[in-house]
Amino acid sequence: MSLQDLDLKYKYRSSHDKIHMDFYQKCLREAVKYDRAVGYFTSNSLSILADGLEYFLGKNGAIRIIANPHLKKEDVEAIEFGYKAKDDVIIESMLRELEMSSKMIQEDAFNTLAWLIYKGKLEIKIAFTKNNSIYHEKFGIFYDEKGNRVAFSGSSNETAGGIRDNFEKIDVFFKQHDMERIIDMQQDFEGLWNDSTPGLSVIEIPNIIKEKLSSYRKGSEPMSSKSNQIKPRPYQEEAIMAVKNNNWHGILEMATGTGKTITSLLISKAFLKERGRIFLVILVPFTHLVEQWIENCEMMGFEHITKCFGSKKSWTNQLQTDVRDFNLGVIDQHVAITTYRSAASVEFNDLISKIRRESFLIADECHYFGVKSLRKNKLGNMEAKVGLSATPQRWWDDAGTEYIESFFGPAVYEYDMKTAIQNGALTEYSYHPIHAEFNDDELHRYEQLTKRLIHLYGDEKANKDEISEVNRKRSLIISKAENKKELLFSIFEEKERENVSHALVYCAPGEIEIITKNFADLGYRVHRFDSEVQLDERMKILEAFDRGTIQILVAIKCLDEGVDVPSTKEAYFLASTSNPREFVQRRGRILRSHPNKNIARIYDFIVLPSLANDQMYKSIASKELPRFSEFSRFAINNYNARQEIGKYLEPYHLEYLMDKLPWEVYKEFQQMEDNYENNEGIRPKN
Repeated sequence: MSLQDLDLKYKYRSSHDKIHMDFYQKCLREAVKYDRAVGYFTSNSLSILADGLEYFLGKNGAIRIIANPHLKKEDVEAIEFGYKAKDDVIIESMLRELEMSSKMIQEDAFNTLAWLIYKGKLEIKIAFTKNNSIYHEKFGIFYDEKGNRVAFSGSSNETAGGIRDNFEKIDVFFKQHDMERIIDMQQDFEGLWNDSTPGLSVIEIPNIIKEKLSSYRKGSEPMSSKSNQIKPRPYQEEAIMAVKNNNWHGILEMATGTGKTITSLLISKAFLKERGRIFLVILVPFTHLVEQWIENCEMMGFEHITKCFGSKKSWTNQLQTDVRDFNLGVIDQHVAITTYRSAASVEFNDLISKIRRESFLIADECHYFGVKSLRKNKLGNMEAKVGLSATPQRWWDDAGTEYIESFFGPAVYEYDMKTAIQNGALTEYSYHPIHAEFNDDELHRYEQLTKRLIHLYGDEKANKDEISEVNRKRSLIISKAENKKELLFSIFEEKERENVSHALVYCAPGEIEIITKNFADLGYRVHRFDSEVQLDERMKILEAFDRGTIQILVAIKCLDEGVDVPSTKEAYFLASTSNPREFVQRRGRILRSHPNKNIARIYDFIVLPSLANDQMYKSIASKELPRFSEFSRFAINNYNARQEIGKYLEPYHLEYLMDKLPWEVYKEFQQMEDNYENNEGIRPKN
């Protein structure tokens, strides 16, 4: 038998397969070499694979593993024990006498780990990223004596949970037409093993034990040693001091992608260092951000974390216990993470309000804190309050903006996009505005809706909701202009299919299905990313996109806030509202730094209908150009972008619109609204 003779499937998923038995053990029985690059490795994975591993070792099989440094204390000790056995006669004798069998592997995973290292059958290296993030990719290759190979990638770690217990999925490559992918994975692994992968530092285990993981022997948890490696950058030091000097209050107005999360947690650690204790409460806008915050909290050394969202029965009792234990001094550190929706509940407010001292609040994307449902909160007495947002002002909600500032204090630290790009915190980008037209039907519908608005403006009894609805319909006509899609697909028709990777397309509501289908029809590997995609599938999709398995992601709003897609190289804006928070955050997602990206490219479809009358042309241009102004001002090709769009504005003498930034236009509209209201008129909000 060989790997080639195995009856393998192209994918294994927990819903239908026992992955550890149907795939791992089956391949191990026929393999003589196993290379694995993985986010997490623990020795208990060996016991799960005991049956296949016994055959593998009987053929003198060898394993190479690359993992991140978050090993369990017991595993570090077992690894150290194995390496010491090579030089220590007494320890060597202890391991020499072990009889390696499936029973032994199952019952004593730690000794098995040490024995494998001592015998030279298992080599482990540790991968550190160079930007304080987590090494998290997951793929592997099996080899047999005849040179056959089976490669796989997917969501599972090399742990008991990843191999057997969790709900996981892996994609398997073993056919002849998969050879290019298999070779690519081999090259990726060898690059890792030889420490030649950009953005990573891969280190031998003995050095790690001596230099990086020595603190484990003192009983501390792995995460705490990792957190000690995160030293604030100069701008983060400034942010820490700014909040501290404002009595631990204030808003961090930092460009998307510049590390607001880590900066706020560094501030909380500074608070902990000064006060000796902390009960940290974190508010996030969406449930899918909770896990991201948990990862970051653990990386910073916070061990005890309670998730407070969903069914109240699932968290209220635990949170009540956490608050009581903290007040009694039983625990000195705790983190409670919740969504804004749950934070508005009576139960959450009543419990958090009972924290006596050393309480610290972080509000991620704090512009959400201005919603009316949260203004009756009981969080005002918390000792430290930090709000995070690239755009803390609320669009057409001055009362909400004022409330946010009164609660958190002013913006005590700003780190704008221009500075972030200059300092290398964000990637440089080129901006390519693409002129789009209305067709006859779109122009007619837009004209009819405009006439309706004019009529409503002059009607003293006009319903503001009706005005808003008409405005919304007009905006949708711009967002869904057919010419935009024609231009988009003409661009991709001319591209070399296999050269396209890490492309992101933002479209209007209701269009994601047809756009995704059209890309697929053109031969691209594409996936939709919207609210219909289940939370447990989203990370798998993003990982596939990061690897390049998925070439194009088509999104509506799910990628607007909190989701990291740093590998994105180019983005296409088919649709966007006039709200700058939306398109500024989208740009920030694209500009996140990544080892394989030197520059990002933004393609923006701007409707300027040549068949419209002068007044309508100016009205539409006034809506579309603030985005151009914001995007073009920091682009490396600013002059060329202005030349490109300026030729469409010059006949109407509207070139000045290229310099009007979103918030400047907002203030002008606001002033116009005030004038209308003073004259008992009505001004719709765009």
